[in-house]
Amino acid sequence: MSASQDDDWFNQDEEAIEQSFQDQVKHQDEQEEEDEQILCRHAVLADCLKQLNLENSAGETKAPGRFATIELSKALKMSPVDMFLYFMSEERDLFGAQLAGNDSLKRLFILLEALKSICQLELGGFDDKFLAAFSKQTVIFNSFRRFALTISANALLGKCTAESEQIFKNMIWLMARANKIGVLGQQGYELVGICNKLISEGKLPQLLALDLSQELEAFADTLPTLVNVKGEIYPTIDRLLLDSVEPSKPPAPTESNQVADYLNTQRHLLQQDFFLPLLEFVQFLRAGCNLDTLEKRRLLWRGTQLTLNPEFVEAQRHSLVFINLLASGDSKKINRKLLDNFKTGALLCLTTGLDFKDLILCTVSYTKPDKLKEGLLSVEVVRQHNIGNIYDRPLFMFQTPVFFEPYVRVHNYLSTCSTDQFPMRRYIVDGQIEIRPPAYIKSDAQLMYNRKPFRAAQPPQDLPLNDRQREAFKAVYTNEFCIIQGPPGTGKTHVSVEVVNSLIQNAKVLGTGPIIVLAYTNDSLDKFLVKVSKYTKEILRFGCQTRDPQIAKFNANSMLDPELVPPRLKRVWWLVNTEYKEQFQRLQALYANFDGSEASYQETLIAQEQLQQVAERMDTVRIIFQYYLARNKDLLAMTTTCAARLNFLFRLLKSKCFIFKEAAEIQEAHILACLTPHTEHVILVGDHKQLQPFTGCSQLPQVSLFERLIDKGLPYSLLNVQYRMRPCISELLVPTIYGELLCSDSVNVYEDVRNMHKNLFFVSHNEPEKALLDTSFENVHEAKELAKLTEFLLETGKYEASDIVILSPYNAQVERIKKTLPEKYRTDPNSVQVSTVDSFQGLEANIVLLSLVRSNPSGNIGFLAKPNRACVALSRARWALYIIGNMETLQQGNSELWSAIAERLKESNAIGKHFL
Repeated sequence: MSASQDDDWFNQDEEAIEQSFQDQVKHQDEQEEEDEQILCRHAVLADCLKQLNLENSAGETKAPGRFATIELSKALKMSPVDMFLYFMSEERDLFGAQLAGNDSLKRLFILLEALKSICQLELGGFDDKFLAAFSKQTVIFNSFRRFALTISANALLGKCTAESEQIFKNMIWLMARANKIGVLGQQGYELVGICNKLISEGKLPQLLALDLSQELEAFADTLPTLVNVKGEIYPTIDRLLLDSVEPSKPPAPTESNQVADYLNTQRHLLQQDFFLPLLEFVQFLRAGCNLDTLEKRRLLWRGTQLTLNPEFVEAQRHSLVFINLLASGDSKKINRKLLDNFKTGALLCLTTGLDFKDLILCTVSYTKPDKLKEGLLSVEVVRQHNIGNIYDRPLFMFQTPVFFEPYVRVHNYLSTCSTDQFPMRRYIVDGQIEIRPPAYIKSDAQLMYNRKPFRAAQPPQDLPLNDRQREAFKAVYTNEFCIIQGPPGTGKTHVSVEVVNSLIQNAKVLGTGPIIVLAYTNDSLDKFLVKVSKYTKEILRFGCQTRDPQIAKFNANSMLDPELVPPRLKRVWWLVNTEYKEQFQRLQALYANFDGSEASYQETLIAQEQLQQVAERMDTVRIIFQYYLARNKDLLAMTTTCAARLNFLFRLLKSKCFIFKEAAEIQEAHILACLTPHTEHVILVGDHKQLQPFTGCSQLPQVSLFERLIDKGLPYSLLNVQYRMRPCISELLVPTIYGELLCSDSVNVYEDVRNMHKNLFFVSHNEPEKALLDTSFENVHEAKELAKLTEFLLETGKYEASDIVILSPYNAQVERIKKTLPEKYRTDPNSVQVSTVDSFQGLEANIVLLSLVRSNPSGNIGFLAKPNRACVALSRARWALYIIGNMETLQQGNSELWSAIAERLKESNAIGKHFL
C-alpha cells in the first residue's frame, strides 16, 4: 500500500472509528479481565513475588493515567505488535508516569519488560518519542539505582534470580537504545557509570556482569554524547557549497564494536553515493553554464512556487502542499512524460537563488491526475534552511540526480538499528566461511516434495534440475547463508522457483512464515512470480502496480480489506492522523505569522521537525496494517527499493527466509536493511560477472555483498549449463568472462535466421559518436543501420516484432534508435522493444540487435571497458545476435576483453562491414 492511499484502508469518519473501537474492545476486555484477574492474582503476581523475593508495596497507587499492574501483566502475554496497539489506543501513556516511588520492584520488572518489548520493534517515528519519554522518567532511574545498589550489597553475590538479571538487562538495553537514538539524558549516563563501577569492582554476579559488559560497550564513557545520525542523509547549505567532489573517508573504527563500525562504514558509503552526484550538479548550477538547456530538458525549473492548499484543514495528507510548476506564467502544457520523472519519494531541492543562500527540501507525494494537469505537484516539506515563510515566492527547483527514497530508508535503518543480534554477523561482519545449517531446518526433519519425503541433505530424486542445479538446491537446505552463482541462461530463476515451491510445501512443518523474495528490478520480479504462481496463489506483491495481467491480482493495493483491520489499529491511526493535522495547522500558523526573527525561525524549524516525526509515525501505522494483510501469505514479493521502507514489516512478521534475486546488483547496505534479528536463512542468487550494483558516484566501490563474500572465500554453488544462447553466441563469453559454460542440447537445434548469412555478426565501422550534455552518447550511423536491419528482418524475414529487441548501453542512443525506426515499428501493435542493456538484465529475446555507440580515436569506451557490461550485452540473445560498433576503438579501450572477442569473431568469419 502506497502513501497515495492514506485513508483507503478503512474509509470511515472519526466518530465511526471511535464508536467502533469502543464497542468492539469493550466486550473483549471485560471477558479477558474476568479471566485474567483470577490467573494473575494467584499465579503471575505470586510467582513474581516469590522469585524476586521482593517486598510488595502496601497498595498500588491509583494515579490518573496509570495502567494497573494486572493490565501490564496481561499485555506481556500479547505479541509485541498487539501490545503496542493495546497501549497506544489508550489515552494513558505507557512511557509517562507509570512508576511511583513506593512501587514494588515487581512492577518495575513488569514495566521494563513491556517497555523493552515495544522498543525492540524499532517503530519508525515512535522510537524517538518513546525513548525520550523513558529517559525523562526519574522515578524509573532512581528505582533501578536503588535496586542495583541493593544487589551489589547482597552477601550472596553468586546468586541472582532470573527476574533480577532481567531487570538489569532490560534497563541497560533501554539506555543503550536511547543512547543510540540520541535522547539519553544526564541521569542515564550517570547510571551507566554506576553500573560500570559495580562491574569493575566485582560487586555483581559474574554471569550477569559478563552479559552487561557486552551491553555497556555501547557507551564509550559516562559523558552524554548524542549519536543520532539519522538526518545526515539530507543535504544542507554548507554541504552543497563544498568545493571538492571527492569521496570522504569513512569514520574511524571504535575498536570496541565491530558491528557498529561496519554499519557506520556502510552508512557513510550510502551517504556519499547519494550526495556526490548532487554536489556535482549543484556546482554546475552555481557556475551558471547551460541553464537554458537544463531548463528546456526540465532538469531545472525556474519560477516555481510552493502553494498551500486553501482547504488544507479538510484535505488528506497528500493534498496539503503543492509545487506550482507553472507559477512563472508558462502556459505551455507540461509533457506528462517529464512529470512521470517525479516519482513518489523523490527529493526536490528549492532555493530563491543559485547562490544557495537558502534551501527547502521536499519529497514528492502521490498527486491526483487532475492536479498534475494544472501543473501542481504534491509534496511534503521535510527540511528548510535560512528561510521562514516558504509559500508563494519564486523558486528554482531541481530533483536530486539519484532517486532519494531507497537511500533515506536504508540510511535511517543503518542509523538506528540495534547492533545486538545482528543477523548473519558471522559471515557478513566476522568473515567466517564455515556455514551452519538453517536453524529452522533440522537435519533429521522429514520434508515433503510433491507428497514424497526427503531429508535436507538428500534432495528429492524427481527434481527437474541438472546436477549443478541439484547441488544448489541441496545447499539451500543445508546452508543458512547460501550463495548461488548462475551465468546467463543457466536457470537461476528455475532453481529459485523450485526452492520456493519446496519451502512453501514445508512451511507449516518448518514454521518459516511468509517467504520474502526480493529482486532488483520489477521485470525480473514479475517473471519470477508468473512461474511461482503455478504452485501457490497466496502471494502478495508490494510496490508499483505490475504490468503483467497474470499477477496483477497479487498486488497489495488490490487486496485492501477493512475487515482485516483490528479496532485498536483503527483507533491508533485516527489518533496519529489527528495529531498530524494538528501539527500541520500549527506549522501553517507559524508560517503565516513569521516575523523574520531568529526566535520565530527556530520555532518554525522545531514545528517542521515535529511534523516529520508524526508523518513517520503514520507510515509505521500503515505498515502495521500491511502486517495483518501479509501474515498468512506464503510469499511476499517486492523490489529492494520497495523493501527499503518495509523492514519494519519483516520485523513484525518475524520472517525467517529471505531470497534475493539479482543479488550481485544490489548494494550491500540495501540487503542489510531487509534483514532482521529474526532472519535465519539468506539465499543470494545472482552473477557478479554481469551487472554490478548501481552507484550514483563512479568513484565509489561497486562490489556487492554477493561478490565480496565470494572473494573472501565463502562457499557457493556455481551453475554451468546454459539453456538460452546458440553456441556461437555463448562462445564469446568463454574463457574471457567465464572459465566454463556448457551448452544444453536444446540450444543446438535452433533454426538459422531467415535470409541472413550468419546467426552472429559484428559490423565494424569508424563513424564518430556524439557526446551529449548529460554525459550520454549517441551514434546516428549505428541507429540508421539497425533501423534498416530491423525492417529487413520484419519485412523479408517475416519475424514478429516481439522476436526482436534492440539494445544499447546508452540512454541517448536508445532514444535516437526509437526516432530512427520507421513509424510503423514504433507504434503498437507492431512496436519493436528498444532498451538499455542495463534495463534488459535478467531478460532474453530471440533476436538481439546491439548498438555499442562508442567510436573515437582516443579509445575512450566508458563502461564498455568493464567485462560486466559486455557480458550482459552479449548474452541476451537466443537465436541470433547482430552487433554494430567500432572494434578498433573497443580494442583500444580494453584490449584483453575486446581483442579476445574480436579473435573469436574472426575465427567464425563473423565480422565485417555490412549486415546485408
